[in-house]
Amino acid sequence: MGDVFISHSARGDAFAVAVLEKIEEGLRGRGHTPLVDQSGIEPGDEWRPELIDWLARCDAAVVLINTAALRSDWVRREVNILIWRKALGAPLLVVPVLLDGLTTGAVKKAGLEELRPIQFARTAQGAEPDAKNLADQVLGRFAELPGAATGNDPMSLWLGQLALYLSEARKQPSLLIDAARELNVEQGSLPQVTAPQGGCLFLAHQFLVAPPERMEKALHILAPSLQDQTIRRLTGALTATWVDEEAACGVLPAPEKPPQAMTLLLNAFAHGTAEQYIRRATCSATHGFETKSIGSLPTGEDRVGERFRTWEDAVWKEFFDADTMEERMFPNDLSTRTHYLVINEFRPPDAEFAEAVNLLHRAFSWLIVLVTTGSTTPDEQVQNAFSNAVLLEPPLTAEVEKTAKLRSRRLRELPDRLAGTY
Repeated sequence: MGDVFISHSARGDAFAVAVLEKIEEGLRGRGHTPLVDQSGIEPGDEWRPELIDWLARCDAAVVLINTAALRSDWVRREVNILIWRKALGAPLLVVPVLLDGLTTGAVKKAGLEELRPIQFARTAQGAEPDAKNLADQVLGRFAELPGAATGNDPMSLWLGQLALYLSEARKQPSLLIDAARELNVEQGSLPQVTAPQGGCLFLAHQFLVAPPERMEKALHILAPSLQDQTIRRLTGALTATWVDEEAACGVLPAPEKPPQAMTLLLNAFAHGTAEQYIRRATCSATHGFETKSIGSLPTGEDRVGERFRTWEDAVWKEFFDADTMEERMFPNDLSTRTHYLVINEFRPPDAEFAEAVNLLHRAFSWLIVLVTTGSTTPDEQVQNAFSNAVLLEPPLTAEVEKTAKLRSRRLRELPDRLAGTY
């Protein structure tokens, strides 16, 4: 039995509502708990606390895709969180349902491409739309529902750690309430924050998508009730949360698939920014992900070969501690870890750069290369020169990157400021 989140934009669509109601009825009949927001969210509204909580803890999800859903920023954001969890290894069952005669091509065009590898429930070609038939297709997938979809994946562990740190503030419930208000938790949900069971985890879930300025203010509210070591660990866990969650999901390989010659293009200026994108994507995981950075410019005429040899040596030395040719061998646990190499030449990549990256991927197909491109996004010709490039979106601006750098410094200084020693 599990909690099943239903993502939809069904309001005003009689057929979508009929499918939604039949799925809800069927789930309850099988002992599951449907998690459904019936009121809808208007453009410009903030994340609703209950939605964040549901997305972070649900055991399965159904995504109803009608024409309205394809236009909905909220459906896209909900799908992004679900796929993010799956990409981090959560055994989360996601069942997309095509309505309105839509095709997977339309899903891709609308920016929901992450759903395309997943088996869709749909009306057979030429058949009349039937709400019961679609609901039965969905319910038939629930034989695959695992016992629980949260636990040992990096996102669940990260949220659990946040809840543990926040629990120190339980001796002053008013501070938890004030921090929750700063995170836009509505009045009706505030009692959940101080609940003896799960209250701090509910509050931790809000940090998953909290705007960075609100996160910083909430942390300042809570800090006086926390020990210095807890503040340092909490600020460390939250430093990278300024990175947009959609961009973070793009940093990860597709769920249940190893990376294949994967290159990420990020219009950032510094190694540290790229590394924060990876920390955000992996929820600051301390196991299973490794990141190394390199920055060098070719000086000779063989720009492609020189780059490739420099990067190849860096992979062996930085990831595998291999200084000599004799030491170059892969460990037995290579496939259990994801490796990121950040390359920053402090100028936009060109076709020769892309060719060198392609050579690197021929040597290490499992390596994810993150290229910082500065303020300029590579043109289409350069992007196409990479064998498998992903442009991280939404694009980063110099102002946002600078603000994030200053915010990170303030967070690091917070314990000293509280102690009056800064």
